[in-house]
Amino acid sequence: MSKIDNKPSVQAKSDESTRARAVLEDLAVTLLWGGLDDLPPGAWHHPSLSNYHWRLYQNDARGGHLRLPDTTLDIEPQEVYLIPSGLDLKSDNDEHFNQLFIHFDLGGVPPTVLQEIFPGPVKVPHSNLLCDTAQELGHSMRERGYADFSNQCLLKGLVYSALGFYFRAVPVDVLERCRLRVSALRPVQPALQYIQERLSLPITNDEMAKLCTMSEDYFIRRFREAVGLSPAQYILRRRIGLSAQRLLFTNDTIDQIAEQTGFGDRFYFSRVFTRQVGQPPAAYRRGPRL
Repeated sequence: MSKIDNKPSVQAKSDESTRARAVLEDLAVTLLWGGLDDLPPGAWHHPSLSNYHWRLYQNDARGGHLRLPDTTLDIEPQEVYLIPSGLDLKSDNDEHFNQLFIHFDLGGVPPTVLQEIFPGPVKVPHSNLLCDTAQELGHSMRERGYADFSNQCLLKGLVYSALGFYFRAVPVDVLERCRLRVSALRPVQPALQYIQERLSLPITNDEMAKLCTMSEDYFIRRFREAVGLSPAQYILRRRIGLSAQRLLFTNDTIDQIAEQTGFGDRFYFSRVFTRQVGQPPAAYRRGPRL
């Protein structure tokens, strides 16, 4: 009797790799902020962290903690962590450490598609290359600052590398489910692109339905099935997220941000933002950028 070889064939591995790449083919990193912070005990104590952008962290010593409603994550020294947006998150530290942080946004794929892959803060599987690169970049940030163009290129590269090392360890069946969800987006992809490009302008279901060559009612149903939100809910979430990022990472006035994100005037913007976020735009802007 011949021995059965249970190892995946070269072709099977190739097919799995192709499917995995398809999950992320539209994923794009936009840098928002970055730096190297010197944090004595208690300096990283934040009872509510902004949750409308992604983060990458690397601490050079123990003592940092991320606290979620049902668990606490102790940040291990030198390891790289990715923290998705949309979390109820707190932080504190009882030891001194230096922290490399990168704030960024992920575009091209709705956040609902990534929720299974990133259910919360995750430690990227250990890689000497990744950890050493992050440490060296931290030193460069201290010397040259965030505004340095070369540092910004390296920061973006580090985020992509961390995502790559993390996705390499994600089970194939999970990637396959995400690939299927991404495939389900294809019929409404013109609408998603339209929303991304026109957040500052009025957007109607009729316009998006025509772009997707669907009737309006059918478009709304397909959009909800694919994205997990109605078009109106998705547009509002994108506008709130973008306005939150601009409040923290730009010097634009609240009036300018209201106009840039499609709310028209600051009074309507402030009312909607407060209802969605729990605090007015001015108070949110004074919060931590950590």
